[in-house]
Amino acid sequence: MKQARRYHPLLILFGLIQLLRNSAFIALFLFVMKAGSQSFLIVWGRKLFLPFIALAALYVLIDWLSNKYEVDDAYIHLSKGIFVRSKRTVPFTKVQNIQRHTSLLHRLFGFTSLTFETGMDGSESAVEFKVISLKEANWLEEMVSEKTEAEMPEESVKTLHFSPGKKDLIKAAFTSLSFFVLLSLIASIYTKVSDFIDLEERGMGFLKGFLDSWQVQAAAIIFFLIISVLAGFLRTYIKYGKYEIFSDETRIYIRKGFLEETSFSISKDRVQAIEIKQNMMKRLTGVAEVKLVTAGDVAEGDEKEGVNSLFPFLPVDRACKIAEEILPAYEILQKMHPLPKNALWASLLKPNLLWILSTAALVYFKPEFLGIEETWLAGSILLFSLIVFVRIAGYTNARYLINGPFIQFKTGIVGTRLFISKRSKVIEAEVTATRWQKLFGLASIQTVNRGKPVQYASVENVPADVASSFYSWYKSRREEVQIK
Repeated sequence: MKQARRYHPLLILFGLIQLLRNSAFIALFLFVMKAGSQSFLIVWGRKLFLPFIALAALYVLIDWLSNKYEVDDAYIHLSKGIFVRSKRTVPFTKVQNIQRHTSLLHRLFGFTSLTFETGMDGSESAVEFKVISLKEANWLEEMVSEKTEAEMPEESVKTLHFSPGKKDLIKAAFTSLSFFVLLSLIASIYTKVSDFIDLEERGMGFLKGFLDSWQVQAAAIIFFLIISVLAGFLRTYIKYGKYEIFSDETRIYIRKGFLEETSFSISKDRVQAIEIKQNMMKRLTGVAEVKLVTAGDVAEGDEKEGVNSLFPFLPVDRACKIAEEILPAYEILQKMHPLPKNALWASLLKPNLLWILSTAALVYFKPEFLGIEETWLAGSILLFSLIVFVRIAGYTNARYLINGPFIQFKTGIVGTRLFISKRSKVIEAEVTATRWQKLFGLASIQTVNRGKPVQYASVENVPADVASSFYSWYKSRREEVQIK
């Protein structure tokens, strides 16, 4: 057993840098944007700003002094608190996911951050080492992996399943609309600078004379488009250029990031389900994102985007193939059962309270737009058309399939979500039928899987006999799951 010790002293530096970054806007507001203001709150804000920074910096130091940890053969023991002390013990066997994130500052000093996600609820669900040496991070990760795997092979060979090429990155840049990043950046800079300088008064005369020629305008537009495309591709390359998906017999490994590196590791038997999602752009370009649903869903940096997602711009066929390669225990079939015709009629004929109330309000108030007296009628027709579109699209995209121990749900309107789970991973199943559904011989089925947040997957208006078969299918789970 190692003795209890404090975290690395570099954690103080990281805390101070974060403090300065968080307080930069407040300083800008008090001392620059409101420099001439004599408001009571602004004046006292300036007087208290430096003492507040000093106290916050002192808190960072005291917090580092008071927090300790120790590691033995099976547990991580944590002790923290300045005025109220608390202790926590986390068994290695409770760890669901392992994540590393190496920022530019980490790389400068040769350190990294390491997070063990336990899959439990609450603010203490994760054990985080914000600053840790690469050597100790490797040692801790090996210790946890040995305890979380039932049988670790002596020599585990990793297989590379995917690394994006140039075509993949180009398609990713286009699908993610990364070429708009320059436009948003310019708009952001313009908004911030215009708070201090009247750009319209100083710059409009110059721009008017410069853009009088249509040749200059065309050249400027072309130049801007080229720079936007290059900036979008550069952003995509920085984010996904070093993306790699590996797996061995027991674990899945995902690494990404060019300047800032992030890695994610999860035991295969911890995967609760597979989720394949497509938004409108991805459907148009024929790509999809595959996400591994886990009990502990680690978030990445400020984006709060789960790193347990495979490359988000894979062709659909390739995405399914890679998912089956890294998880041989799963089977994904793209051919699924559509909803019956009476499900469409049940959806279209179902009264919509929103449209009824909205139409009644429009008829009563009879608003006019641009002097058009029939605005209320146009509004009612527009809302009715939108409701019909949503219901037809939902019916068209809905699919379901019970394939042995697997179940698949596909739902969506503009975008789609395909959810695949094993029966043994489903913790709850529900069959419901409203009076309206019973008139058409239909029902709704739903599954619940562990996750953060809890994962719900359902399909409405399936035939009643399918709902009955689904219920019987789930009851067979007792033969697959043993309660210890």
